[in-house]
Amino acid sequence: MKKILLSSLLVLGLGANAQWIQNFDNSATLPSGWTVINGGDANGFVIGAVPAGGNVTAAQSGSNVARITYGSTAHDDYLVTPAITVQAGVNDRISYYVASFSSAFTENYSVMLSNTTATAAAFTTTLKATSKATSAWTKVTLDLTPYVGQTIYVGFRATDTNQWYLMFDTIVNDTAPTTVPNCVTATTPADGATGYSVRPTFTWPDAAGASGYKVYLGTSSGSYDILNGVTATSGASLGNNPPLNANTPYYLKIVPLNDVGSATGCTETMFTTGANPYAPYCGPFFSNSPTAIAPIKSVALSTVNNASDASATNIGSFAVNEDFTSVIIPVENTVTALPITVRGMTNGGTTNGWAMSVFIDWNNDGDFGDAGESYFNTTSTMIRSTTPDANGIVTLTGNIAIPSGTSLGTKRMRVKYNFSGITINSPLTTACADMSNGQVEDYTINYKSPTMAVNDINKLNVSVYPNPFKDVLKISDVKDATSVIVSDISGRTVAELKPATELNLSHLNKGVYIVNIKYSNGEVKATKVIKE
Repeated sequence: MKKILLSSLLVLGLGANAQWIQNFDNSATLPSGWTVINGGDANGFVIGAVPAGGNVTAAQSGSNVARITYGSTAHDDYLVTPAITVQAGVNDRISYYVASFSSAFTENYSVMLSNTTATAAAFTTTLKATSKATSAWTKVTLDLTPYVGQTIYVGFRATDTNQWYLMFDTIVNDTAPTTVPNCVTATTPADGATGYSVRPTFTWPDAAGASGYKVYLGTSSGSYDILNGVTATSGASLGNNPPLNANTPYYLKIVPLNDVGSATGCTETMFTTGANPYAPYCGPFFSNSPTAIAPIKSVALSTVNNASDASATNIGSFAVNEDFTSVIIPVENTVTALPITVRGMTNGGTTNGWAMSVFIDWNNDGDFGDAGESYFNTTSTMIRSTTPDANGIVTLTGNIAIPSGTSLGTKRMRVKYNFSGITINSPLTTACADMSNGQVEDYTINYKSPTMAVNDINKLNVSVYPNPFKDVLKISDVKDATSVIVSDISGRTVAELKPATELNLSHLNKGVYIVNIKYSNGEVKATKVIKE
């Protein structure tokens, strides 16, 4: 059964005497006309992404929300709308979505009204009494018809002591509709698009008078076996896991709706997916915090120490998926347990925890779901650290037990790294779960019989330098090497060369590459390099 997650993007507009929608996504500052009143905490409301680690993993619409920041003092803070001149049948109601960061810290709030000025003392009318905001986005609609003809301000009031991220999003000032909205068609993907992602993003224009949309998706026209009327706001990312089939046509229909009903006669668009580089394994992956990803710095296993995202100095915008399947990690079948070390970037703080999990398809059946194929993925077995070094990097080390009877050959390995509290965070529990603010890396293990020890030692001593390099890359020893293959971080081959102690790579763009030295016995030494 497909798991469907729809995270939305909504176009906004604002006006004192007309309908408007506010989603806080244009910048990290308050929109024009909005104000914040801080009564008990200097931070007050801010605009930003949903913090990682709580029950609410994404904004209700778009990427940002209005949230009260954490503070240990008592709060009496208001997020205040622009002036609203209430007109019957135009903008005589207000609705919003509200949520608390965590089920363990549900927060009190109320909604107040002023018909004079946007000051704390003027908010004397209660539109919604003090209540708890649940840890899931909840829509609330309030009636403004008693104030027709008046100019008012609406204040969303945070009132708790030890406030912990109370959040508001998709605040709408409109009126109850009298007719159904008109149809719209998807703009992304374009009708007839080919090679589209197996984890697609859908967008469409807003329909006047629509309060939401139903999304239909199927493998044949008029038959919606993937999504059958799943509700969304004004644009959506399809977080289905497993992904859509590769190289397959799909039919998409968007149906606007409101309190009166749904639009009728809406037409389909069609798109065709491209290849899935992770098949037959699950992936690719989404992150609900794509601008706050903590990347993996390195993975060390057996004789390989693969440095990834070597330039990262803090969390930020990094790839959620990194494909290092061209990095071949030799493991001899005389070994029963392997130490693995994962080094990961953090934001430098000591209050957050960071953890890893590892998954290896030992029986080569195309998944990581069999006994003995998961490591460190439960609370009791978790490898976690709250003590980054001076550079903000944590080091996580564990032992991988190899199941008895494992056959020789190559095996897929997946390493996941993510924020985690003392209870393991859900992205780390399975090989197929999407990430919050972490990263996924895939590797290849070559499980083999022992080979000549002298040759192995010689290969370990081979160095690739300088790193970073400009145009020429040097290899200290190419004895027994048969070829040198250079690939980008997606695994695509960009150069295939004869073994030489100096390689001219001046034609490559600046970036990160994997240099794979292949030897006559079939082994591969992989090194990650940076071209300046």
